[in-house]
Amino acid sequence: MTHDPSHDARHETRPHGLRPFCGWAFETASELEKQSGIRILVPLFEASDLRRAAAFLALAAWHSPTHRHEILFHGLTAEEFSSWLLREDPSEIADLLEATWRDPRKLALLGREPLPTPTGYWTTRPSGTSDRLG
Repeated sequence: MTHDPSHDARHETRPHGLRPFCGWAFETASELEKQSGIRILVPLFEASDLRRAAAFLALAAWHSPTHRHEILFHGLTAEEFSSWLLREDPSEIADLLEATWRDPRKLALLGREPLPTPTGYWTTRPSGTSDRLG
């Protein structure tokens, strides 16, 4: 889990203003913030679509982990996960958690709002017909 800050500057465009989200993603991020002591909600409210999409994907994996995610997260503390979520390159997050979303342009399409359910990130595909992608 490495981070190249110059990559973020080249590929992320921050929106103007706060963009809150709700539902399972908000609840998971709130709980993670409490457990870790690291503020993640406001940074995600201010984040680019790419960073938000990667965060939603990571929060979905934390909330409803597949067997593969359970192995990846084994022994990882809430503090370590929160730090990684905010600092890691969004494309690297996506590639680690679900190779389907490794293309930053396709991943960024998911950054406006979280999908209705966390498991949607494992069943929706970039070429699918989800309303979130079109």
